[in-house]
Amino acid sequence: MCGIVGIVKRHGKVVRDLINALKKLEYRGYDSAGIAILSDGEIYVTKGVGTIDKVIDPTKDIKDGSVGIGHTRWATHGEVSEENAHPHVSCNREVAVVHNGTLDGFNAIRNQLMNRGHVFSSETDTEVIAHLIEEKLNEIRDPVKAFSRAVYELKGSYAIASIIKGHNLILLARNKSPLVIGIGNGENYCASDVAALLHKTNRFIFLKDGEIALITPDSVDVWSLNDGIMEKVNRRVEIVDWSPQLLDKGNYEYFMLKEIYEQPYILKKLAKSVYYYKRFSDQLLKYSERGGISIVAAGTSYHAGLIGKFLLSKLAGARSEVIIASEFPEWSSHIGKDDVILAISQSGETADVLEAVRIAKSKEAKVLAITNVPGSTLTRLSDENVFIQAGPEVGVAATKTFLAQVAVLHILSSLISQERTLQIKEELLDISDSLESSMRYIDSASRKISSLLMDKEHVFFLGRGINYPTALEGALKLKEISYIHAEGYPAGEYKHGPLALIEENVPSIVLIPIDDKIRKKIIYNIMEICSRGAFAITIQPKDIDVPSDFSLPLDVKSELTSPMLYVVPLQLIAYYTATSLGRNPDKPRNLAKSVTVE
Repeated sequence: MCGIVGIVKRHGKVVRDLINALKKLEYRGYDSAGIAILSDGEIYVTKGVGTIDKVIDPTKDIKDGSVGIGHTRWATHGEVSEENAHPHVSCNREVAVVHNGTLDGFNAIRNQLMNRGHVFSSETDTEVIAHLIEEKLNEIRDPVKAFSRAVYELKGSYAIASIIKGHNLILLARNKSPLVIGIGNGENYCASDVAALLHKTNRFIFLKDGEIALITPDSVDVWSLNDGIMEKVNRRVEIVDWSPQLLDKGNYEYFMLKEIYEQPYILKKLAKSVYYYKRFSDQLLKYSERGGISIVAAGTSYHAGLIGKFLLSKLAGARSEVIIASEFPEWSSHIGKDDVILAISQSGETADVLEAVRIAKSKEAKVLAITNVPGSTLTRLSDENVFIQAGPEVGVAATKTFLAQVAVLHILSSLISQERTLQIKEELLDISDSLESSMRYIDSASRKISSLLMDKEHVFFLGRGINYPTALEGALKLKEISYIHAEGYPAGEYKHGPLALIEENVPSIVLIPIDDKIRKKIIYNIMEICSRGAFAITIQPKDIDVPSDFSLPLDVKSELTSPMLYVVPLQLIAYYTATSLGRNPDKPRNLAKSVTVE
């Protein structure tokens, strides 16, 4: 779950460009960082613990050159320390390597290398790659062949970028971890994510699993590595039309707040492109006629999937199940060739989702994917895919991509029903307008609610029906960026155990249904809370009388679209609680944006 970047130029220096690219990958990990530069025939490494700005200062005496690689780390093997920070170098310092992923059985390789005289300076799995390449270079001086022989001995997941003393090039390898090549003019690039390079290019080559590549300032060569044999392959250049301005915070203090405020405009965009999803909805209906639909996702996308299950049932009359991606291997024995997997992943690189998809494909099930990132692994593994059109999301806590996923699932369910196509378009536009006109009010009310939470140890979120998953999402947002313990529950389950945790001054945030029958039930739940000395905060439709200590009324017109409105104050409540406590919502501790390791 780290970020890697590399730049090779015909003319000019790379350090500032490396730093700029790395900063755009910092959502992938920020416990340590480093760069390796080939300059005057030697490899120079600068690395340390902390953020990129803390570790790498271009105004200081840092060697620069025309080729370099960089890394921002989220630790998996070895503690957070300068020794374990990337890049890692070989014994003779002729090879430097950065790596995203986890290597299987690396200790056995490490022991073999140590027995042959190699000296290791870190606890990481990555360092074995540098020493392996060094060994192969001692056998054969051709850098590409030596690199390919070293990579052939690796097992597990990896995206690797390596530079070699005396050569103006970068060598790449990919297996189950994302890696893209950016095409420039007199310079070429590589990175874990297109977002890192959008300020330099919009032309990309997406490597596939089992491929290695060589980039120079003027060329890109790609090979597949089959049983250790290199076979040249052609990879077409793809255009990614994301604007680099989307990666600029503008006047916002944090990306998370900027991305929350982008949501009305994303809904408007989706409303205007409803028919883009028609073919995908037709395929989903076709593939599910003989079997079942299994929605597979993780984290926030899992919550969107739960809402999708509700919508498919209510609007399309379709039966589906939702399986947490990491549990799919144990919960998928019933999946067969007549079934369809609906895989949801913001990045398209979530390791657990990709593993579930591979298992499903081995059972000959059809795979349809909903993702946000063009060229991602999920788009290539799936039989059909669509994009949620949210643009790049930098904040680790998903906001606009959750709303876009829910909106797309609503569109798909409406298209399958064949009776609500025009209606869903108007509904999305109406929600967009409502949010756009009321964001200042929602923002202000959310700030007030956050002031009620910041000194609390526990917060509970309650919802019924379609807003049970919204409650789960609200709780997730609060705990992942404020570090306050929060749990979401279906309100009717509250009395089956969780009510034992309710005591004086414990807050519950309750999502009030517009449907009268469901609302009466949840009012009873509120009364149960308040009678025990706790206090209730309600997010509710306008002009409805509900007992609460603080209410935030919204212009809710439909139960089925209410999650798209209710989630916005939940996001802002989490944001303002975190910032009031001095937390950085863009970089929550222990978390990274794209979970590319299992």
